[in-house]
Amino acid sequence: MIVTLGLLVIVLAVVVTAVTLAYQARLQDDLRSRLNAAGAAVARSGAASSATGLARGLALEGIATTIQRSSPPGPVGKPTTPRVIKPGSEIVSTGDLLVLREELPDGTTVSYSASQGEIGRSIRSLLFLEVIVGLAALAVVAGLVWRGTKVALRPLSEVSTTASAIAEGERERRLRPDRPETELGAMAAAFDHMVDSLDDAALVAQRSEQRMQSFLADAAHELRTPIAALQATAERLLREQPERPERDEVEASLAASASRLGRLVADLLDLARLEAADTPRVEIVDLETIARTVATDTSVNGVPEIRLCIVPATVRGDASGITRAVRNLLDNAMAAIPPTGHITLTVQPYPSGAQVNVSDDGPGVAPAARERIFERFTRMQSGSDQGTGLGLAIAQRIARQ
Repeated sequence: MIVTLGLLVIVLAVVVTAVTLAYQARLQDDLRSRLNAAGAAVARSGAASSATGLARGLALEGIATTIQRSSPPGPVGKPTTPRVIKPGSEIVSTGDLLVLREELPDGTTVSYSASQGEIGRSIRSLLFLEVIVGLAALAVVAGLVWRGTKVALRPLSEVSTTASAIAEGERERRLRPDRPETELGAMAAAFDHMVDSLDDAALVAQRSEQRMQSFLADAAHELRTPIAALQATAERLLREQPERPERDEVEASLAASASRLGRLVADLLDLARLEAADTPRVEIVDLETIARTVATDTSVNGVPEIRLCIVPATVRGDASGITRAVRNLLDNAMAAIPPTGHITLTVQPYPSGAQVNVSDDGPGVAPAARERIFERFTRMQSGSDQGTGLGLAIAQRIARQ
Protein backbone atom coordinates (compact mmCIF):
# COMPACT_ATOMS: atom_id res chain seq x y z
CA MET A 1 0.00 0.00 0.00
CA ILE A 2 2.83 2.44 0.86
CA VAL A 3 4.51 1.74 -2.48
CA THR A 4 1.23 2.39 -4.32
CA LEU A 5 0.70 5.71 -2.54
CA GLY A 6 4.31 6.68 -3.20
CA LEU A 7 3.89 6.05 -6.91
CA LEU A 8 0.63 8.01 -6.87
CA VAL A 9 2.36 10.99 -5.22
CA ILE A 10 5.08 10.92 -7.88
CA VAL A 11 2.48 10.80 -10.66
CA LEU A 12 0.54 13.70 -9.11
CA ALA A 13 3.73 15.74 -8.77
CA VAL A 14 4.59 15.16 -12.42
CA VAL A 15 1.06 16.09 -13.54
CA VAL A 16 0.98 19.24 -11.38
CA THR A 17 4.37 20.35 -12.69
CA ALA A 18 3.39 19.76 -16.30
CA VAL A 19 0.05 21.59 -15.94
CA THR A 20 1.66 24.51 -14.11
CA LEU A 21 4.41 24.96 -16.66
CA ALA A 22 1.95 24.72 -19.54
CA TYR A 23 -0.36 27.29 -17.91
CA GLN A 24 2.56 29.64 -17.21
CA ALA A 25 3.75 29.39 -20.81
CA ARG A 26 0.21 30.09 -22.03
CA LEU A 27 -0.13 33.21 -19.83
CA GLN A 28 3.27 34.51 -20.99
CA ASP A 29 2.38 33.87 -24.64
CA ASP A 30 -0.92 35.70 -24.15
CA LEU A 31 0.83 38.70 -22.57
CA ARG A 32 3.40 38.82 -25.36
CA SER A 33 0.61 38.59 -27.94
CA ARG A 34 -1.14 41.63 -26.43
CA LEU A 35 2.11 43.61 -26.38
CA ASN A 36 2.79 42.70 -29.99
CA ALA A 37 -0.79 43.64 -30.95
CA ALA A 38 -0.46 47.07 -29.32
CA GLY A 39 2.91 47.67 -30.97
CA ALA A 40 1.60 46.63 -34.36
CA ALA A 41 -1.43 48.93 -34.03
CA VAL A 42 0.63 52.04 -33.27
CA ALA A 43 3.17 51.11 -35.93
CA ARG A 44 0.46 50.91 -38.58
CA SER A 45 -0.97 54.32 -37.66
CA GLY A 46 2.47 55.93 -37.48
CA ALA A 47 1.20 58.71 -35.20
CA ALA A 48 1.74 59.26 -31.49
CA SER A 49 -1.87 60.33 -31.17
CA SER A 50 -2.99 56.79 -31.88
CA ALA A 51 -0.81 55.54 -29.02
CA THR A 52 -2.49 58.07 -26.74
CA GLY A 53 -5.90 56.81 -27.81
CA LEU A 54 -4.94 53.19 -27.16
CA ALA A 55 -3.32 53.88 -23.81
CA ARG A 56 -6.55 53.91 -21.78
CA GLY A 57 -7.79 50.61 -23.19
CA LEU A 58 -4.40 48.96 -22.76
CA ALA A 59 -4.24 50.14 -19.16
CA LEU A 60 -7.33 48.12 -18.46
CA GLU A 61 -5.43 45.07 -19.73
CA GLY A 62 -2.47 45.76 -17.45
CA ILE A 63 -0.26 47.33 -20.18
CA ALA A 64 1.32 50.71 -19.44
CA THR A 65 2.05 53.14 -22.30
CA THR A 66 5.02 55.55 -22.29
CA ILE A 67 5.47 58.15 -25.08
CA GLN A 68 8.82 59.91 -25.57
CA ARG A 69 8.61 62.89 -27.91
CA SER A 70 11.40 63.46 -30.44
CA SER A 71 13.68 66.61 -30.53
CA PRO A 72 12.47 69.73 -32.52
CA PRO A 73 12.65 69.38 -36.27
CA GLY A 74 15.71 70.72 -38.18
CA PRO A 75 15.92 73.77 -40.48
CA VAL A 76 13.06 74.34 -42.84
CA GLY A 77 13.56 72.89 -46.24
CA LYS A 78 16.27 70.42 -45.22
CA PRO A 79 15.12 66.93 -46.16
CA THR A 80 14.86 64.38 -43.41
CA THR A 81 16.02 60.78 -43.65
CA PRO A 82 12.96 58.55 -43.69
CA ARG A 83 12.75 55.90 -40.91
CA VAL A 84 11.99 52.30 -41.72
CA ILE A 85 9.47 51.04 -39.17
CA LYS A 86 9.35 47.30 -38.43
CA PRO A 87 6.11 46.51 -36.68
CA GLY A 88 6.33 43.99 -33.91
CA SER A 89 9.73 44.83 -32.48
CA GLU A 90 11.43 42.46 -30.04
CA ILE A 91 10.02 42.21 -26.55
CA VAL A 92 12.66 42.68 -23.86
CA SER A 93 12.40 41.28 -20.32
CA THR A 94 13.66 43.66 -17.65
CA GLY A 95 13.21 42.17 -14.23
CA ASP A 96 9.51 41.66 -13.65
CA LEU A 97 8.49 43.66 -16.77
CA LEU A 98 8.08 42.79 -20.43
CA VAL A 99 8.82 45.89 -22.57
CA LEU A 100 8.11 46.56 -26.24
CA ARG A 101 9.38 49.78 -27.89
CA GLU A 102 8.14 51.17 -31.18
CA GLU A 103 9.73 54.17 -32.95
CA LEU A 104 7.31 56.22 -35.07
CA PRO A 105 8.28 58.11 -38.27
CA ASP A 106 8.27 61.43 -36.44
CA GLY A 107 10.91 60.12 -34.02
CA THR A 108 8.52 59.47 -31.16
CA THR A 109 9.21 56.32 -29.14
CA VAL A 110 6.22 54.48 -27.74
CA SER A 111 6.98 51.93 -25.03
CA TYR A 112 4.52 49.32 -23.86
CA SER A 113 5.29 47.46 -20.60
CA ALA A 114 3.43 44.77 -18.71
CA SER A 115 4.18 43.27 -15.31
CA GLN A 116 4.59 39.48 -14.96
CA GLY A 117 3.42 39.67 -11.36
CA GLU A 118 -0.12 38.84 -12.41
CA ILE A 119 1.19 35.68 -14.03
CA GLY A 120 2.92 34.72 -10.76
CA ARG A 121 -0.29 35.30 -8.80
CA SER A 122 -2.25 33.18 -11.27
CA ILE A 123 0.35 30.41 -11.04
CA ARG A 124 0.22 30.47 -7.24
CA SER A 125 -3.57 30.26 -7.31
CA LEU A 126 -3.36 27.35 -9.73
CA LEU A 127 -0.80 25.58 -7.54
CA PHE A 128 -2.99 26.04 -4.48
CA LEU A 129 -5.97 24.60 -6.33
CA GLU A 130 -3.89 21.72 -7.68
CA VAL A 131 -2.55 20.88 -4.21
CA ILE A 132 -6.06 20.87 -2.73
CA VAL A 133 -7.43 18.70 -5.53
CA GLY A 134 -4.35 16.44 -5.43
CA LEU A 135 -4.61 15.90 -1.67
CA ALA A 136 -8.31 15.15 -1.99
CA ALA A 137 -7.64 12.69 -4.82
CA LEU A 138 -4.80 11.14 -2.82
CA ALA A 139 -7.07 10.69 0.19
CA VAL A 140 -9.79 9.09 -1.95
CA VAL A 141 -7.33 6.77 -3.69
CA ALA A 142 -5.68 5.88 -0.36
CA GLY A 143 -9.08 4.93 1.03
CA LEU A 144 -9.89 2.84 -2.03
CA VAL A 145 -6.48 1.14 -1.93
CA TRP A 146 -6.81 0.43 1.78
CA ARG A 147 -10.29 -0.99 1.28
CA GLY A 148 -9.21 -3.05 -1.74
CA THR A 149 -6.12 -4.33 0.06
CA LYS A 150 -8.18 -5.30 3.09
CA VAL A 151 -10.65 -7.20 0.91
CA ALA A 152 -7.88 -8.82 -1.16
CA LEU A 153 -5.90 -9.91 1.90
CA ARG A 154 -8.91 -11.18 3.83
CA PRO A 155 -8.15 -14.80 2.78
CA LEU A 156 -4.64 -14.44 4.23
CA SER A 157 -6.15 -13.32 7.52
CA GLU A 158 -8.45 -16.33 7.40
CA VAL A 159 -5.43 -18.57 6.74
CA SER A 160 -3.70 -17.16 9.82
CA THR A 161 -6.81 -17.56 11.97
CA THR A 162 -7.46 -21.09 10.74
CA ALA A 163 -3.82 -22.10 11.21
CA SER A 164 -3.89 -20.81 14.80
CA ALA A 165 -7.13 -22.68 15.48
CA ILE A 166 -5.68 -25.91 14.07
CA ALA A 167 -2.54 -25.47 16.17
CA GLU A 168 -4.73 -25.12 19.27
CA GLY A 169 -6.45 -28.43 18.58
CA GLU A 170 -9.32 -27.70 16.19
CA ARG A 171 -8.07 -30.23 13.65
CA GLU A 172 -11.31 -30.20 11.65
CA ARG A 173 -11.04 -26.48 10.70
CA ARG A 174 -10.59 -25.77 6.98
CA LEU A 175 -10.70 -22.68 4.73
CA ARG A 176 -12.87 -24.16 1.94
CA PRO A 177 -12.53 -21.20 -0.51
CA ASP A 178 -15.55 -20.15 -2.57
CA ARG A 179 -13.39 -19.32 -5.62
CA PRO A 180 -10.53 -21.82 -5.81
CA GLU A 181 -9.71 -20.72 -9.37
CA THR A 182 -8.20 -17.42 -8.15
CA GLU A 183 -4.63 -17.17 -6.87
CA LEU A 184 -5.65 -16.70 -3.23
CA GLY A 185 -8.35 -19.34 -3.65
CA ALA A 186 -5.79 -21.79 -5.02
CA MET A 187 -3.52 -21.01 -2.06
CA ALA A 188 -6.38 -21.65 0.37
CA ALA A 189 -7.23 -24.94 -1.37
CA ALA A 190 -3.56 -25.96 -1.21
CA PHE A 191 -3.56 -25.10 2.51
CA ASP A 192 -6.59 -27.35 3.07
CA HIS A 193 -4.91 -30.15 1.11
CA MET A 194 -1.74 -29.77 3.18
CA VAL A 195 -3.69 -29.94 6.45
CA ASP A 196 -5.58 -33.01 5.20
CA SER A 197 -2.27 -34.66 4.31
CA LEU A 198 -0.85 -33.83 7.74
CA ASP A 199 -3.95 -35.28 9.39
CA ASP A 200 -3.63 -38.44 7.31
CA ALA A 201 0.06 -38.70 8.19
CA ALA A 202 -0.71 -38.17 11.87
CA LEU A 203 -3.40 -40.85 11.71
CA VAL A 204 -1.01 -43.26 10.00
CA ALA A 205 1.65 -42.52 12.61
CA GLN A 206 -0.87 -43.05 15.41
CA ARG A 207 -1.99 -46.36 13.97
CA SER A 208 1.63 -47.40 13.45
CA GLU A 209 2.41 -46.54 17.05
CA GLN A 210 -0.60 -48.53 18.21
CA ARG A 211 0.47 -51.50 16.10
CA MET A 212 3.99 -51.28 17.48
CA GLN A 213 2.73 -51.14 21.05
CA SER A 214 0.50 -54.12 20.39
CA PHE A 215 3.38 -55.90 18.69
CA LEU A 216 5.72 -55.29 21.63
CA ALA A 217 3.08 -56.47 24.09
CA ASP A 218 2.44 -59.64 22.08
CA ALA A 219 6.17 -60.23 21.63
CA ALA A 220 6.82 -59.85 25.35
CA HIS A 221 4.00 -62.27 26.10
CA GLU A 222 5.21 -64.84 23.57
CA LEU A 223 8.85 -64.58 24.63
CA ARG A 224 8.00 -65.06 28.29
CA THR A 225 7.04 -68.73 27.89
CA PRO A 226 10.09 -70.04 25.95
CA ILE A 227 12.47 -67.96 28.06
CA ALA A 228 10.91 -69.33 31.25
CA ALA A 229 11.10 -72.89 29.90
CA LEU A 230 14.71 -72.36 28.84
CA GLN A 231 15.59 -70.93 32.23
CA ALA A 232 13.84 -73.75 34.11
CA THR A 233 15.57 -76.44 32.05
CA ALA A 234 18.99 -74.84 32.53
CA GLU A 235 18.42 -74.48 36.28
CA ARG A 236 17.34 -78.11 36.53
CA LEU A 237 20.42 -79.21 34.64
CA LEU A 238 22.67 -77.24 36.98
CA ARG A 239 20.83 -78.15 40.13
CA GLU A 240 20.27 -81.88 39.67
CA GLN A 241 23.32 -82.80 37.58
CA PRO A 242 21.46 -85.86 36.20
CA GLU A 243 23.27 -88.84 34.86
CA ARG A 244 22.92 -90.11 31.35
CA PRO A 245 20.59 -90.84 29.59
CA GLU A 246 18.42 -88.42 31.62
CA ARG A 247 21.04 -85.75 31.13
CA ASP A 248 20.82 -86.22 27.36
CA GLU A 249 17.05 -85.73 27.48
CA VAL A 250 17.38 -82.52 29.48
CA GLU A 251 20.06 -81.17 27.14
CA ALA A 252 17.89 -82.03 24.11
CA SER A 253 14.96 -80.20 25.70
CA LEU A 254 17.25 -77.25 26.38
CA ALA A 255 18.43 -77.20 22.77
CA ALA A 256 14.83 -77.44 21.49
CA SER A 257 13.74 -74.54 23.68
CA ALA A 258 16.69 -72.46 22.50
CA SER A 259 15.91 -73.32 18.88
CA ARG A 260 12.26 -72.37 19.27
CA LEU A 261 13.27 -69.13 20.97
CA GLY A 262 15.67 -68.37 18.11
CA ARG A 263 12.95 -68.97 15.50
CA LEU A 264 10.55 -66.78 17.43
CA VAL A 265 13.06 -63.92 17.67
CA ALA A 266 13.89 -64.21 13.95
CA ASP A 267 10.20 -64.16 13.03
CA LEU A 268 9.59 -61.19 15.30
CA LEU A 269 12.40 -59.25 13.62
CA ASP A 270 11.07 -60.11 10.16
CA LEU A 271 7.54 -59.09 11.10
CA ALA A 272 8.75 -55.85 12.67
CA ARG A 273 10.62 -54.99 9.47
CA LEU A 274 7.55 -55.69 7.36
CA GLU A 275 5.19 -53.71 9.61
CA ALA A 276 7.61 -50.79 9.58
CA ALA A 277 6.92 -50.60 5.80
CA ASP A 278 10.60 -50.69 4.88
CA THR A 279 10.93 -50.53 1.10
CA PRO A 280 12.19 -53.92 -0.12
CA ARG A 281 14.54 -54.42 -3.02
CA VAL A 282 12.42 -54.72 -6.17
CA GLU A 283 13.54 -57.01 -9.00
CA ILE A 284 12.15 -59.44 -11.54
CA VAL A 285 11.41 -62.67 -9.64
CA ASP A 286 11.00 -66.08 -11.30
CA LEU A 287 8.25 -67.79 -9.32
CA GLU A 288 8.86 -71.17 -10.97
CA THR A 289 12.45 -71.29 -9.69
CA ILE A 290 11.41 -70.24 -6.19
CA ALA A 291 8.56 -72.78 -6.05
CA ARG A 292 10.72 -75.70 -7.17
CA THR A 293 13.59 -74.76 -4.81
CA VAL A 294 11.34 -74.41 -1.76
CA ALA A 295 9.45 -77.63 -2.62
CA THR A 296 12.73 -79.56 -2.91
CA ASP A 297 13.99 -78.22 0.44
CA THR A 298 10.71 -79.08 2.15
CA SER A 299 10.62 -82.60 0.68
CA VAL A 300 14.12 -83.23 1.99
CA ASN A 301 12.84 -82.32 5.47
CA GLY A 302 10.42 -85.26 5.48
CA VAL A 303 7.22 -84.42 3.58
CA PRO A 304 6.10 -87.53 1.69
CA GLU A 305 5.15 -85.76 -1.51
CA ILE A 306 4.65 -82.26 -2.87
CA ARG A 307 2.78 -82.11 -6.14
CA LEU A 308 3.86 -79.26 -8.41
CA CYS A 309 1.50 -77.59 -10.86
CA ILE A 310 3.59 -74.74 -12.19
CA VAL A 311 3.11 -72.40 -15.16
CA PRO A 312 6.17 -70.16 -15.67
CA ALA A 313 5.50 -66.71 -14.25
CA THR A 314 7.47 -63.68 -13.15
CA VAL A 315 6.59 -60.77 -10.89
CA ARG A 316 8.33 -57.67 -9.59
CA GLY A 317 9.23 -57.94 -5.93
CA ASP A 318 11.76 -59.00 -3.32
CA ALA A 319 13.02 -62.52 -4.13
CA SER A 320 14.05 -63.32 -0.55
CA GLY A 321 10.71 -62.12 0.81
CA ILE A 322 8.70 -64.14 -1.71
CA THR A 323 10.81 -67.21 -0.94
CA ARG A 324 10.11 -66.72 2.77
CA ALA A 325 6.37 -66.41 2.11
CA VAL A 326 6.21 -69.62 0.03
CA ARG A 327 8.25 -71.51 2.64
CA ASN A 328 5.94 -70.30 5.42
CA LEU A 329 2.90 -71.53 3.49
CA LEU A 330 4.49 -74.95 3.00
CA ASP A 331 5.53 -75.12 6.66
CA ASN A 332 1.97 -74.34 7.69
CA ALA A 333 0.67 -77.09 5.38
CA MET A 334 3.24 -79.55 6.76
CA ALA A 335 1.94 -78.94 10.28
CA ALA A 336 -1.65 -79.59 9.17
CA ILE A 337 -1.43 -82.83 7.16
CA PRO A 338 -1.29 -86.37 8.53
CA PRO A 339 1.90 -88.45 8.02
CA THR A 340 0.58 -89.84 4.74
CA GLY A 341 -0.85 -86.56 3.49
CA HIS A 342 -0.04 -84.66 0.33
CA ILE A 343 0.63 -81.03 -0.51
CA THR A 344 0.01 -79.33 -3.87
CA LEU A 345 1.95 -76.22 -4.88
CA THR A 346 0.48 -74.26 -7.80
CA VAL A 347 1.88 -71.24 -9.68
CA GLN A 348 -0.51 -69.48 -12.08
CA PRO A 349 0.25 -66.28 -14.03
CA TYR A 350 -2.37 -63.53 -14.46
CA PRO A 351 -2.38 -60.30 -16.52
CA SER A 352 -1.87 -58.26 -13.35
CA GLY A 353 0.69 -60.58 -11.72
CA ALA A 354 0.71 -64.17 -10.55
CA GLN A 355 -0.77 -66.39 -7.85
CA VAL A 356 0.87 -69.04 -5.67
CA ASN A 357 -1.50 -71.57 -4.06
CA VAL A 358 -0.60 -74.16 -1.42
CA SER A 359 -3.28 -76.77 -0.74
CA ASP A 360 -3.22 -79.93 1.37
CA ASP A 361 -5.50 -82.81 2.36
CA GLY A 362 -5.44 -81.93 6.04
CA PRO A 363 -8.52 -81.06 8.14
CA GLY A 364 -8.61 -77.49 6.80
CA VAL A 365 -9.49 -74.25 8.57
CA ALA A 366 -12.96 -73.41 9.82
CA PRO A 367 -14.58 -70.51 7.88
CA ALA A 368 -14.84 -68.43 11.05
CA ALA A 369 -11.08 -68.71 11.62
CA ARG A 370 -9.86 -67.98 8.08
CA GLU A 371 -9.25 -64.31 8.79
CA ARG A 372 -7.89 -64.84 12.29
CA ILE A 373 -5.13 -67.19 11.15
CA PHE A 374 -3.30 -64.22 9.62
CA GLU A 375 -3.10 -62.43 12.97
CA ARG A 376 0.12 -62.51 14.96
CA PHE A 377 0.73 -65.46 17.32
CA THR A 378 -2.37 -67.35 16.15
CA ARG A 379 -2.15 -71.14 16.53
CA MET A 380 -5.04 -73.36 15.54
CA GLN A 381 -4.10 -76.20 17.88
CA SER A 382 -4.16 -75.51 21.58
CA GLY A 383 -0.75 -76.03 23.15
CA SER A 384 0.96 -76.57 19.82
CA ASP A 385 4.67 -76.03 19.87
CA GLN A 386 5.28 -76.63 16.19
CA GLY A 387 5.54 -72.99 15.21
CA THR A 388 5.76 -69.42 16.40
CA GLY A 389 2.32 -68.35 15.16
CA LEU A 390 3.90 -65.71 12.91
CA GLY A 391 4.37 -67.58 9.62
CA LEU A 392 1.09 -66.67 7.94
CA ALA A 393 1.20 -63.09 9.24
CA ILE A 394 4.64 -62.69 7.64
CA ALA A 395 3.47 -64.31 4.39
CA GLN A 396 0.46 -61.99 4.17
CA ARG A 397 2.53 -58.83 4.65
CA ILE A 398 5.10 -59.97 2.06
CA ALA A 399 2.30 -60.61 -0.45
CA ARG A 400 0.82 -57.16 0.17
CA GLN A 401 4.13 -55.49 -0.53
